[in-house]
Amino acid sequence: MVLDADFEEWEAYASAGRFGFPEPARIVFRCRTNPRLRPRVVDIDGDRTKAEELVLGLSANEFVALLGRAEEVA
Repeated sequence: MVLDADFEEWEAYASAGRFGFPEPARIVFRCRTNPRLRPRVVDIDGDRTKAEELVLGLSANEFVALLGRAEEVA
């Protein structure tokens, strides 16, 4: 978990695309302090394992940068 510039606390987890479809793995961000904020996602080159490794290895600065690139879930 990390704080963004607005002091909102975010968590991230890896998600695979739908089974059997050629969708990329994604990292999903969810705001813990403000549930009204829509979740955000960013596509990752690779499979879910790669996305999980990325989530576990991110520094706080890298986490915030990736969150800044993420798009709201429609």
